[in-house]
Amino acid sequence: RGGPRASEASLVAVESAAKPHAELDGLSGSQVSASACAASKGASGKGAMSDGDPRTKALAALGLVCVSSTVGILYKISQATSGGFKYSTTSAIAIAEMVKFGMSTFFHIGDASHHTDSEGKVPSAIGVLRSQLSMSAIGHIWCLAGLYTMNNQLSFYVYMLADPGTIFLFKAASTMIVASIQCFCLGKQFSGEQWKAMGLQAVGMVIVQYNPCKSEARYNPVAYLLMSLSAVLTALCAVRNEYLVKNYKIGLNVQNMVMYSGGIWMNIFAFMFLPNPNSTQAGLGFFDGFNNPLAIGVVFANAMIGLAITAVYKYADAVTKCIASDVTAVVLCIVSTFFFELASSVTMWCGVLVVCFAVHFYTSASMPAPRAPAQPPKAQQARELDLKQATEGSEGSVVDTPEQEEAQLLGKPTK
Repeated sequence: RGGPRASEASLVAVESAAKPHAELDGLSGSQVSASACAASKGASGKGAMSDGDPRTKALAALGLVCVSSTVGILYKISQATSGGFKYSTTSAIAIAEMVKFGMSTFFHIGDASHHTDSEGKVPSAIGVLRSQLSMSAIGHIWCLAGLYTMNNQLSFYVYMLADPGTIFLFKAASTMIVASIQCFCLGKQFSGEQWKAMGLQAVGMVIVQYNPCKSEARYNPVAYLLMSLSAVLTALCAVRNEYLVKNYKIGLNVQNMVMYSGGIWMNIFAFMFLPNPNSTQAGLGFFDGFNNPLAIGVVFANAMIGLAITAVYKYADAVTKCIASDVTAVVLCIVSTFFFELASSVTMWCGVLVVCFAVHFYTSASMPAPRAPAQPPKAQQARELDLKQATEGSEGSVVDTPEQEEAQLLGKPTK
């Protein structure tokens, strides 16, 4: 799904279920996304993830870094000087969901896999919707959309309490929270190396955020509590995504259409009936504040982030995504040091390096072991023959001459 997502924790989601639905996310709200994981699964089936052009991988990663960094910066600078945002955050996400719904509908109608000569594009697209969707499926997808809605609004609030670099880095180090939820809810198993890497991530985050001179953290404990809550919601999204993948066969574009439609009405409902602590004024209208380019930028970035992550999984791989998330966190830490009052120190940057190293340690531990190359048939036969000869020789049997060995390998009768 588009919109802000979590960072390294998304790798846990990507591998959690044969999974066409995880977004990794170096962003704010949920890490799991239907579009990114499906692209990941589809690309792996075609070998795109392993054999992609390095320049294409680099461009996809660069695009993700740019969009992710833009999201983090826009969320911070679009706030009012008196606190809160100058626009309604629920209406901003609702508008972004409308844009994504339109894109998903366009992609679904243009999907050639369901086109027939006897039926037009639109009727065939409607037929696919009817055949793949049920009330149960829609309910489960909207449940996932509800988690995303809560996480997106929570992310806006967190940006009022902490700087973008800290938020992105925290999400890179929150893998342990996601993994613990998956162990409890799904029974997912992690190796000892993975748990060590996750523990190292947490230690690195403590190094970054603890000020030994003042014996206190950089921010109010409430900020860390809310960032942890966001990681929990991220893990629940991973659980819901895995359930959808295992129990329903729904196309990517169809699922996205249903998910974004749910996001639209949920955010509109929240705008109309629920108080929004993110806005500076309780009486803001739906389109109030959108004459500001920063507010329009927030909508545009939320609409584009899903495409950027999908491109990484389609044309690159999870490691590239991991590197892009690390680069984003470091870039935002640098930006926050200069513009958002993040106090820089040698200890802080050592902690940043520890988190980035631990993220890659976890990624390496998650990779399957390389398969041994298959031996040619003749080489295998020669090995079996050598073993047989060694056994016979130890029992006092006569060892074949080189001519007899060659004859046996070629299938000729021996003298």
